[in-house]
Amino acid sequence: MSDKADVIFDVKPGKFDEEVLKASHEIPIVVDFWAPWCAPCRMLGPILERVVASLGGRARLAKVNVEDDMAVASRWRISGIPAVKIFKDGRIIGEFVGALPESEVRRQLSAILPSPADELVDEGERLAAQGDRDAAEGKYRAALEAQPDHPRALLRLAEAALDRGDYGEAKALASKAVSAAPGTAEAESLLGRIWFIERCAAGGGLEECERRHVENPADVEAGFAWACCLAAHGEYAEALEQFLALVRHDRDYGKAAPKDAMVRIFAILGEDDELTRNYRRQLSRELYV
Repeated sequence: MSDKADVIFDVKPGKFDEEVLKASHEIPIVVDFWAPWCAPCRMLGPILERVVASLGGRARLAKVNVEDDMAVASRWRISGIPAVKIFKDGRIIGEFVGALPESEVRRQLSAILPSPADELVDEGERLAAQGDRDAAEGKYRAALEAQPDHPRALLRLAEAALDRGDYGEAKALASKAVSAAPGTAEAESLLGRIWFIERCAAGGGLEECERRHVENPADVEAGFAWACCLAAHGEYAEALEQFLALVRHDRDYGKAAPKDAMVRIFAILGEDDELTRNYRRQLSRELYV
């Protein structure tokens, strides 16, 4: 538990930008908009102080007396008090109005504020951006000790394993990330990349697959393996063109494997990517027109 003096402070009139918005880039700030005459404010204030003080330094509580700083109250459209807004990186990430019971205040803040595991992953990502990959992995593993199913920690470790060429570990970690947070596009994209790497390796690798395809362009199996190798090496435009050619040649090959491979590339690239939009239209024309 943190010392209240370290995490709770009154915002001076005219200092909101500096003491809240700027400071929220370093640590989330819970802002209590209140007034001395407001009875519900006097009920909520001590609850907020207890809850924020119990967060172990993961947030600070800023108290704004709306009578002393009406300009700030107007700026943030405070129409009723007590009003609470949570700021992170200079923007509002959560808010509520009224004197909620302590259990509900804790629930709302815990759902919004970064957990200790979140903070470890954030630090790991900063270390990775600085090139210290070993230290970054240490932070991700520490995050998993705190929260074994933390999706972002699992995903970052999966990416690190993929960079090392440990495809089995990368696949296992990415699969856990998907289970922990179904529908996570980043994890699904990583699994798609691993899928192509595995298919390319099963075909004998890049050079072998290319040789087989060049020697016999009509060999659908060789063409499929070659397209997988192209995707495995990030040559998505060429891979999509090759898979589309296979769909035109034999849409039922491998239980529609070329079509499914194209869908995997769409997931890797994302729905807004130009290649995805272009080849999704072409694939639809081949299958349904």
